[in-house]
Amino acid sequence: MVVKTIKLTSLFVNTENYRFEPLTSQKEAIDKMVENQGDKLYSLVDDIVINGLSPVDLIIVTPNEDNNKYIVLEGNRRITSLKLLNNPTLVDDNYISLRKKFQKLQKENPNAISELKNITCAVFENPTEADIWIKRKHSGELNGIGTVTWNAQQKQRFEEKTEGKSSIPLQIITLLKSQENVSDAIKDSLSKLNITNLQRLMSDPYVREHLGLGINNGTLVSKVEVSEVVKGLVKVVTDILNPEFKVSEIYNREKRKQYIDNFDTSQKPDLSNEALELWSVQDIVNNKEQVLVNSEHREIKKTNNKKIGNRVGLVPKTLTLHINNPKINKIFEELKQVQVKTCPNASSVLLRVFLELSVDAYLERYDLVKNNAITACSSNENLNGKVCKVLNHMNQLGTMSNDLSKGIRAEINDKNSVLSIESLNAYVHNEFFYPKADNLITGWDNIEKFFIQLWNSIDKE
Repeated sequence: MVVKTIKLTSLFVNTENYRFEPLTSQKEAIDKMVENQGDKLYSLVDDIVINGLSPVDLIIVTPNEDNNKYIVLEGNRRITSLKLLNNPTLVDDNYISLRKKFQKLQKENPNAISELKNITCAVFENPTEADIWIKRKHSGELNGIGTVTWNAQQKQRFEEKTEGKSSIPLQIITLLKSQENVSDAIKDSLSKLNITNLQRLMSDPYVREHLGLGINNGTLVSKVEVSEVVKGLVKVVTDILNPEFKVSEIYNREKRKQYIDNFDTSQKPDLSNEALELWSVQDIVNNKEQVLVNSEHREIKKTNNKKIGNRVGLVPKTLTLHINNPKINKIFEELKQVQVKTCPNASSVLLRVFLELSVDAYLERYDLVKNNAITACSSNENLNGKVCKVLNHMNQLGTMSNDLSKGIRAEINDKNSVLSIESLNAYVHNEFFYPKADNLITGWDNIEKFFIQLWNSIDKE
């Protein structure tokens, strides 16, 4: 096997794709894929345009009888979607709406399309040599040899880590793990918890009400004392962890009502025992982390044996930007000094302000302000529009690579990203939307080069 870059036009969609019965031509193979996959092909290529092809899952090919051409053994959906993007007329007339989607995507992304005309492939001279790897991917776990899929809880943990969003079941698990009055046995068993059953219960307003819980913008909140809420949740997870527990016991609304009404008095939260203020799981976790941080700070001061790491703030202390605007420069310096671990809210709001002021400074320096307004701030253009305008301009000037530009666009447009415009606005305006320090740091690291190149461009102009 060798890794080789091959022109898209030299790759044939496999007419003997295992997804279908054998076909006789490229046209039939593409038509069959469109018939079978439909809009999934558009979703796939839209993702490829934004993120590129996966470097850890190469297209597998074998030489055709004509040695300048190759047959795709693995990755036929990806190659089909790319061929349709390059030539939307390949989409059959029975799927006009799908064809229009490809045409629109093609028109909007000429640079990305030109980059996707050459494909990195794993080339096997003998197709049977590739069979073992294709089987590993598509034939399940194979007693550990194949791909071992994540369960629902593992998937949600990945999303929490990478996208900064936490599901209701994960918030409950986090809350229980943070409480000293929850036994170690229960805490140790939470990784085995069937969160599908927990989600089914928590999606029911009656259940939430009787457990003293509410949901605000995806965040679990309560006005009842934490200990009372935990009491009911311990009962719930203990039941779900019981091997004899059946989903039929909570399958419909009537069953769920019956289940919650049958709690013993000792297991029911006292809803009259209200907390001093509305709280969320993140509040509880942050308060606990603050206690630990304060304890660590006292120990550091006492022993003088430890040093605070360089990454105290959201922005690394070593980063230097030539910012000639005193206020923006002061905000930049404060982002280095405010402790992101203990002050994630302040850090996120400062970041939102720093982003908009930086973008405004660029637009004003290059006379790109909308509606001939005197300042970018008075132009009434939203932040997303301003960021995209800056990216386009830097792209045209050649001061930013296509890869970086695509990465920034993906970051700010992904609603699940901690650095999407929607999230940044929520940090300021939504009282129940909490940023996580680690996710903020990762987000900054992803867009740091954008700020560097933006301010370098302003400094040179």
